[in-house]
Amino acid sequence: MGIADDLLQHPGLYLGIDRDTEDRGEAAARIVVTPLPGRAGVALDYETFNPSNPDRVRGHHEHALLARAHVGPAILVTAHSHADSVAVLRETNPGVFELGDEGSPFPMKITIAMPEPGHLVHSWWYGPPGGVAEERDRAELRLQPS
Repeated sequence: MGIADDLLQHPGLYLGIDRDTEDRGEAAARIVVTPLPGRAGVALDYETFNPSNPDRVRGHHEHALLARAHVGPAILVTAHSHADSVAVLRETNPGVFELGDEGSPFPMKITIAMPEPGHLVHSWWYGPPGGVAEERDRAELRLQPS
């Protein structure tokens, strides 16, 4: 069982805190997990909000599809507010999604884990163009009662 299965078993609204790993602050984090048709995976709608930054209260927004492929690893396709193209990532280890041949304007990967039912950990790893992806934003969220 993988992260797609975990999320399919626990869809809904997740709320928590996104922490910058370089101690540049915190933001409120919101992820809505919605099953895809046929239960092939989930849609993830992810946003962060930081009221201490009035010029950019909504620091991040993203729409991603995490789906099982017919053959091979799970795929994460994400459109986010930091690039004008989608990123196609493939699961290289459980919950670890790394860029495929399609590339990206900057190095990145995303890790997603559910250490216990209803507890979601979502990390963005990225770096400057030509650099190395490092964990920069780590959100810990809890499933909210419906």
